Parts: sequence; C-alpha cells; structure tokens
Amino acid sequence: MAGYRSGSRWSDLNELRCLLAYKQLEEAKFPRNKLSALAKEIAHFSGLPVGSVKAKIGNYKSVAGIIGHSNASQNTKSMYSQYGHLTSIKLQELVNSGKYL
Repeated sequence: MAGYRSGSRWSDLNELRCLLAYKQLEEAKFPRNKLSALAKEIAHFSGLPVGSVKAKIGNYKSVAGIIGHSNASQNTKSMYSQYGHLTSIKLQELVNSGKYL
C-alpha cells in the first residue's frame, strides 16, 4: 500500500495492527476498558502516540459502519476492504507472518 507521509510511523503493519485491535474489540462487543490497553500496546511497538492509535481504531469503527463518518485515510479504507472480513485470529496470523505486503 502507498500513501504514507514521509517520516511518518504509519505503515501497512501499523494499519493492520489497528485493524486487528478493532476486530478484537468488535468480537468482544466493544468493552470500555480494552481500547486503551490495545492502543498502548500498539503505541509501544510502533512508536506512534497512543492518541493517534486510538483515533485510527475509531476510524476502523467508522469504516465498518459502527459509528458515523470519520476522516479515515485511503490506507485505512483499503486495508479494511482487503482484510476487514478476517477474524482477529486470522489477522494476528497475518501480522505475525508479514505476508500482507
């Protein structure tokens, strides 16, 4: 996928990590306490700010039609279109494999 700003820490891997977090939340019926923990974990591995990760997960929620409009990037929309049908287990396997490129 393309379109990440030069110098940005956003990448296909970090997009996929956020999609995985969204799917984990969806499958658990969006528990209130889990979003922060997932965002902190992604931020730790990615170097992205926790707030940016939370916003990205929210963008996936919007793209999935759970909440209203957001300013989701084309990368987010494309990643959801390509991988949004997968379960969190399959997404975790994809993240681990590195075969999403």
